[in-house]
Amino acid sequence: MENGWWRGSGLDALLASITQLEQGLLRVLHALGLAPLVHGQPAWPFDMRVSAAMLTLDAAHARQVGTVLLLLAFAALALLLAALLRWPLRARRAAALMLGLGATGLGSAAWQWPSPVLLWAPAMPTSFHRLPEAAAASAPLHGAGLYARHCLACHGENGDGDGPRAAEGPRWPPTFNRSLLWRRSDGELFWHIRHGMRDAQGRSTMPALPGELPDEAVWQLVGWLQLHAAGQQLARAGEWQLPLSAPPMSVQCDGGPLRPLTALRGQRLRVVALGPRQPAPREDPRFQTVLLSPVARAQEGCLAVSEAAWQAYALAAGVPSQALAGTEFLLDRGGWLRARRRPDDAPWSDAMLVCRGNGSDRPAQALRVAASEGDGLDQLLARMDAEPVRPVRGGRLH
Repeated sequence: MENGWWRGSGLDALLASITQLEQGLLRVLHALGLAPLVHGQPAWPFDMRVSAAMLTLDAAHARQVGTVLLLLAFAALALLLAALLRWPLRARRAAALMLGLGATGLGSAAWQWPSPVLLWAPAMPTSFHRLPEAAAASAPLHGAGLYARHCLACHGENGDGDGPRAAEGPRWPPTFNRSLLWRRSDGELFWHIRHGMRDAQGRSTMPALPGELPDEAVWQLVGWLQLHAAGQQLARAGEWQLPLSAPPMSVQCDGGPLRPLTALRGQRLRVVALGPRQPAPREDPRFQTVLLSPVARAQEGCLAVSEAAWQAYALAAGVPSQALAGTEFLLDRGGWLRARRRPDDAPWSDAMLVCRGNGSDRPAQALRVAASEGDGLDQLLARMDAEPVRPVRGGRLH
């Protein structure tokens, strides 16, 4: 039970607090001029950062770090009260007590302090950079060409590390189609692609991209690699092993203004990829339907006309773009892709959940009742609602 809590809600709270502390520190340092812009975003000025990846792998280590943070917060509160109470004469005993409690908290935190080997990880200036939305939107159109020109020779056509020049370097290229891309943050991927990589002996294990290539192109490559890797996982293992955010696109509903897909978060969504002559499916009150088309078509409900989004969903599904028509995707209320139904599949069922959650947030009995009262789609939606995903990338909540 204890490990389960730290693997779920407790770990999420710890990751969120560490992420907020790091991002808050970065904002303060940038405001003070100590974290200048590097590649368009504030640069992390230190050589080390908290090894959040270790927190997700080792529950005991996560508990230890969480305990230290609670002790430090307790000590800070006690010392603050001691400072406030020392002025009134009648409160000096209370101030001394608070001072003692604060010192005890600090001592306990020092005693519980985790091993530096587990606590810290190497950092780079772009460790906390995020994939820009504009680059994410254009990545499906430009990423494949960039990959073919600069990466395919070593990493192979499908990213398995089996390209024709894979054996020429001191280290065999890794595959992109497992968890590698999720163990790295967006900014870390950008840095390695932009500046290359070297081993402990200083030998180049991956060359840097040409300097004349703009940063936007590097970000497009990062975005394309993430989508492609997700699609390869789905095609080979039948699931997205880690949460995948719905690719961005602009949506127009009932002739209104264009809005980003993120504006519809908070409700379940069904994205249906339709070819030029395919009829729209029936509306269903259990979710909002968004029709996706690569070319203009008659307005029906909510419609997204985007070649880039079409390519993005094809990549995420692991199919050629010409085979996407008729495919349906279900998004949960947080905007994460959770289920897929192909054109020739049977009606929706629980078996079509291809991104599984972290366990139920609702009692098992309540989940069984909700699922038993409807059809296969009701069962699927009940499970999506009951089992939210933990969107971790690079060890941090994404």
